[in-house]
Amino acid sequence: MGDESKQAWPGDWELVETGGTSMQQFRQRVPGGWLVLCAMGDTSSMTFLPDPQGEWAPPLKQSRKKGFV
Repeated sequence: MGDESKQAWPGDWELVETGGTSMQQFRQRVPGGWLVLCAMGDTSSMTFLPDPQGEWAPPLKQSRKKGFV
């Protein structure tokens, strides 16, 4: 692998509306789909959601937030 593997992805995280649950769900657009992070308490999980056309449009609590607060 070259130096490309060490570069940070420049995308922003978006906070997805979760319908009043205590779970937080974030998404970030990446080539070919979305990285999705779900967090609740001390537990979190991340997955890749294939969506080459970028059609997934859930309600968002906020958009284009850098990092996590």
